[in-house]
Amino acid sequence: MKKIILATLITTTLTLGDFIGGEVNLGFYAHSPSGTAQNGDDIVDIEDDLKWEDESDIFLRAYFEHPVPVVPNIRVGYTKFKHSGDGTVTKSFFWGLLNIDGDVKSDLDLDIYDLTLYYEFLDNWISLDGGLNLKYLNGTLDVNSDHRDISVPIPMLYGKAKINIPTTNLSLQLEGDYISYEDNQLYDIEVGARYNFLLGFGIEAGYKALKIKVDDVDDVSMDTKFNGAYGKLVWDF
Repeated sequence: MKKIILATLITTTLTLGDFIGGEVNLGFYAHSPSGTAQNGDDIVDIEDDLKWEDESDIFLRAYFEHPVPVVPNIRVGYTKFKHSGDGTVTKSFFWGLLNIDGDVKSDLDLDIYDLTLYYEFLDNWISLDGGLNLKYLNGTLDVNSDHRDISVPIPMLYGKAKINIPTTNLSLQLEGDYISYEDNQLYDIEVGARYNFLLGFGIEAGYKALKIKVDDVDDVSMDTKFNGAYGKLVWDF
């Protein structure tokens, strides 16, 4: 009986291995801030006024793919995103009801979650994927004693293009989420190169660009970009 159960488990595992494939990423990226933010009448520079500097954070991502027609593949992701500043302003400004004239201390601390449903339209030495992504921003924004909770779900378009260079273990890819409506715009884009080792393991490096432009969300407006290099470990199973 034990032999039958063991054989069944092995057979099931091998079948699922052929049926479900995917990829897991662990990434690290640096991001430099630029742009403006507003809470009230004054538009402030996030570098000069809020004193935000370059930061580094991590991101995780997993893809699950199958051969069943119509049913979409799934991508899930998590990104830690933070910026902080501490210094003395060169000019006074209002942030909400606060008159910032002297020392300023600010913190943006976000957890960014992604759930993507996508289809594989092409899969050979060139692969193309497309679908819909739901990005959920959850965290806080503090400027001196002004505290704001952030909780925003954002539906987005998703796309990915990958080129495998023939006779090599190298590939190039472009992947990203995008949406633009009225005075709001958000994109999260990566362009990079990957080298694959044995057993599906590999490394990837490139450039990552994140833009957050929102108009009057909980009284806060932002027109900001966060760009920089990234690197990640990859397991393709």
